Amino acid sequence: MSNLPQILFGVLFFIIVVPFTVLIITLIIKGKKQAWKGIIIDKEKRDRRDFDTDRLETSYIVVIKLESGKEKHMEVDPGRYKEWNVGDKLEKISGKMWPEKV
Repeated sequence: MSNLPQILFGVLFFIIVVPFTVLIITLIIKGKKQAWKGIIIDKEKRDRRDFDTDRLETSYIVVIKLESGKEKHMEVDPGRYKEWNVGDKLEKISGKMWPEKV
């Protein structure tokens, strides 16, 4: 019975942490496998206040119209938001994490 806390910790670790880690890795791999081309049709900057810390958080979003006709909303870092403009063509190559201007 002295090993019961260690056993419970191990069980909870595998029930909670391992599936979450597998999910994150799967989403990253899926994102890297994607390949598409499109054009930026809109840029959005959204501010929201964190109620716990009262800190203002800004999200930078570009709206991309893909060659397939679908729209893709992508949150980007401030550097890409400033560098990319409406009308820019982007290409996401399979195996890369981020699209590049073409």
